[in-house]
Amino acid sequence: MSKIDQAIAWMEQRKGKVTYSMNYRTGPHSYDCSSAVYFALRDAGLLPQNIAIGNTETLFHDLESNGWTQVRPDASGNYPARRGDVFIWGRRGYTNGAAGHTGIFYDDHDTIIHCNAGHNGISINPHDTIWSYNGGPAITIYRPPAEVNEEEVIYRAAKNAMNAIFDEPFVRQGDLAKARYGNATVGLRGVIHWFDTSMIRLETSLKELESAIRAL
Repeated sequence: MSKIDQAIAWMEQRKGKVTYSMNYRTGPHSYDCSSAVYFALRDAGLLPQNIAIGNTETLFHDLESNGWTQVRPDASGNYPARRGDVFIWGRRGYTNGAAGHTGIFYDDHDTIIHCNAGHNGISINPHDTIWSYNGGPAITIYRPPAEVNEEEVIYRAAKNAMNAIFDEPFVRQGDLAKARYGNATVGLRGVIHWFDTSMIRLETSLKELESAIRAL
């Protein structure tokens, strides 16, 4: 399961099971809009595990400082939101309390999942409809950092290591071999040089592979 799917699953699992409260917002029985987003993102690893459960106003900074980027509107003024994006309603600096709202885009179209007072809990709704009901406030949309597929990283590194051997021309003049064999058989000199060079390149590639795996 991707981190985005995990964050949305956290919300789905509590849909119809928790209520909305700004006073008792840290769960497990009630949340407000921003605390639900914080808990969901933290559970999925899209925010640090030790990050404080903030509010709609602090969410701007916390997303930006953890690799999230703003989604810009297209030429028509439409925001090309997609599943996993986080929206924040209200102008930055003025979203504390009931002045702001936030949630997560549920799909690549217009649907959101959010904890809200209107449904007294977590619900799934069309974004633009709910946005219009609330007077069409200013909106900021953030996109999570791209996830790295661990298997793809390992595959690419291993493939590069193999290419270090197979992409090497089989026969070439080699200083190491020439120093030892002089002008002996060209084929033998080429084989030995190919082996020397390939082993050096393989060692380098394997070190890069190890570094890539350790970075996961």
